[in-house]
Amino acid sequence: MPKFDLTNHQGMEREQFLAMLRAAEDEYNPVEELLELQRELIALEHKYGLPSSEFAQRYRSGAMGDAVEIVYWAGLHRTRLQLSQAIDKDSATYKPA
Repeated sequence: MPKFDLTNHQGMEREQFLAMLRAAEDEYNPVEELLELQRELIALEHKYGLPSSEFAQRYRSGAMGDAVEIVYWAGLHRTRLQLSQAIDKDSATYKPA
């Protein structure tokens, strides 16, 4: 997902905002985002001694609770799956020039 910082940009004009958004979209790399997500997931997997796939099953059954970090982990896992699927879909339809 494209990211940019709006800190200290009060009173920003619409065109400035749109230019920042376009620049963030141009710089966006889904593979880099996937790697970042994977790093975060690995850290949680090590912390809890549980692979994300098993965590997700336990989370869906209600066995993991609803602590902020647990909900965050669930969100990271879901985002990684969705992004992986999107990359796979794009790869399947990619035709080199």
